Amino acid sequence: MSDNATLLRQQVLAWSNGLMAVRTLDQLAARLAQPPAAAGETLTGMLLLLDPRHELRRLAAGEGKQSDTWPGLRFVDSLAGVAPGYGTLHAPWSGPYHPADHGLLIAADAGCTHLTLLPLPRSGGLAGVYNVGSHGGPVALAALESSWLEHIGAQALASAERQLQRARLLRAGVMDPLTGWNSRHYFLSRVREQVAACVRHSEPATCMVIDVDGLGSLNEKSGVAAGDAVLLEVGSVIEAQVRTSDSFAHIGEDEFAALLPATSPQSATRLAERILAAVRTTPIATAPGVREVMRVSIGIAGLDPAVIATGVERKATADEWLSRAHAALHQAKRDGGDRYTAS
Repeated sequence: MSDNATLLRQQVLAWSNGLMAVRTLDQLAARLAQPPAAAGETLTGMLLLLDPRHELRRLAAGEGKQSDTWPGLRFVDSLAGVAPGYGTLHAPWSGPYHPADHGLLIAADAGCTHLTLLPLPRSGGLAGVYNVGSHGGPVALAALESSWLEHIGAQALASAERQLQRARLLRAGVMDPLTGWNSRHYFLSRVREQVAACVRHSEPATCMVIDVDGLGSLNEKSGVAAGDAVLLEVGSVIEAQVRTSDSFAHIGEDEFAALLPATSPQSATRLAERILAAVRTTPIATAPGVREVMRVSIGIAGLDPAVIATGVERKATADEWLSRAHAALHQAKRDGGDRYTAS
């Protein structure tokens, strides 16, 4: 294995990690426009996705983005006719770039001289093709083993589908646009559902509201963008402590919430202690080159099925339950923060 091939494989892995980190479709498009390249190589990338019903374009428009201006992602009605043999491509293809044949894949003014096409198979057909153009000589990654080329194509497709699914959830109102976690709308629906489940199964549940201490002051000192970045980091620390069976959401401003089915308030305090400890021991980037320890306050409220009033609507019970969790949170804040209080 040559050193150049090893370095290129490392570039592929770094590129894949970068795709996994993007949070929006336009960020994804920018990443796709810069494929993994060998040293000294200049590449242009364009992912073409099949979109015969224009659903993907509507999702992109729903995020307020103009997809036709993105550098590395485009949607097409059909793959047939885009380039010779394009719609029936079943294996990677590499060769010289010809504007007459390939101008619809990557514009001629990009200055490409060679091209590598990576088909993206799905359900017996093609979901799209990832097109990589070189500005001087054959595309280096075309010389990698087929498994690496398949990896590059699979990563491009999976990342696009993940962001498109995120756009679907945003459109449905179940995902928070700032953080990508469940939204307040989704969480309130889950709380109402949990009220019914508590009655049906005669088991308790607990609602937990978590506030990031001092975030307002940080916003005033460093700006909202810095505060949002801190919110995302702290939220990730909190989410890592929550069970997969629980529901976790960003419910507004500097507040998160967790819904714990089949869990008493007493048991929930153990989770609260883990969250407090995890946040205290994880310095968060608050400015370039600066990491600080943040704190959170937690309010806990339980729901006992034995005391749920007969005939009361689920929404009223859910609202009262969440209100008690907020009251406990406010008490924790009044007591100095960096603690939990159970109602």
